[in-house]
Amino acid sequence: MKLFRNIYLFALFFLSACTQTENCTQEKNVLMQVGFYKKTMDSTTKIYSKSALTIDSIWVMGLGTDSLLYNKETSIKSINIPLKKTIEQTDYIVRFNNTTDTISIFHTNNDRYYLSLECGCVVAHSIDEIGSTGHFIDSVSIINRDINTTNAENIQIYHF
Repeated sequence: MKLFRNIYLFALFFLSACTQTENCTQEKNVLMQVGFYKKTMDSTTKIYSKSALTIDSIWVMGLGTDSLLYNKETSIKSINIPLKKTIEQTDYIVRFNNTTDTISIFHTNNDRYYLSLECGCVVAHSIDEIGSTGHFIDSVSIINRDINTTNAENIQIYHF
């Protein structure tokens, strides 16, 4: 009987040591943050300055997908959009108010971006180049090439 009790206690302690005490509390979503800005030129100095632009209505859909990321969202100053994990080009159709543009992001994927033991790895990206049509968009600037789980602005879209 004593042997049974000792084996039972040993098994109880052994199995209780296997319980997971820490969960992944880190952000695992890798999203590219896009900010919207307006360029204005000072008439006397002829120097451009930028100011945040609020979009009245925005509609965003990935090219080749059937789901909308933003559907007529109002009063938007920035958006967060994912990039493709398996290929190195992601295209979006973006409708600003009633004007449509296409944005192409060429990027390198890093599938070994390590977060922690609890969270594992995620696919991070590095922006190589960005192209866009020029209906609403005047220009696009890459601010931070590295897209990972930090909530940092990656590109800025300018409108005159």
